Amino acid sequence: MSAPAAPPPAPPEDAPHHPPAPVPVMPTHADLLRVFAGVAMVGIGGGLPAHMRRAALGRAWMTELDFAETYTLAQLTPGPNAVNLAAMIGARLRGWPGALWAVVGVLTPGLIAMLAVTVVTLGLPGGLPAPLQSALRGAACAALAVMLTAALPVLRVVGGLRGGWPLALATFAGIGLLRLDLLPVLAVVLGAGLILHRPRPQEQP
Repeated sequence: MSAPAAPPPAPPEDAPHHPPAPVPVMPTHADLLRVFAGVAMVGIGGGLPAHMRRAALGRAWMTELDFAETYTLAQLTPGPNAVNLAAMIGARLRGWPGALWAVVGVLTPGLIAMLAVTVVTLGLPGGLPAPLQSALRGAACAALAVMLTAALPVLRVVGGLRGGWPLALATFAGIGLLRLDLLPVLAVVLGAGLILHRPRPQEQP
């Protein structure tokens, strides 16, 4: 009869202690409704993706890479980007019911505000007063800065991808400088991305 195996030696007292990784807490449907309604209410002038990023990352619902992937899909999907992003974040966290509650949350404040503004402005002769129109133009400048806060983290992720910057610059040149149609440019860039990121033999499991 063989002797029992000796127990493993205890780690030295000065060995570094690594605490277990925290278990992520998934939001409830009520959380998604409340958070996305709050995001919509503070998203005056645009910039909803930036507010969604801050809400999702601040609550540890997503990582920076998760958000960048979701934001990219929302940009490539037909329809309003903010609604697409809300739906994809909700679906990623809680499936299709999460997508539904996130979209309801992000649409409801704007719908109520637009109905109220429409009722008020219909009674104004000549549309909005000139001071209010000037204020809205100023808010548009602030909205641009808010939207950039959502785009810059995605650019940081692009820098870590294979061929990320050449693809991003080629897309900007084709659409922004050469004024080419969106769909052909995306078809070429997506094809190039698939080729650059195809699994290598050493990457096979």
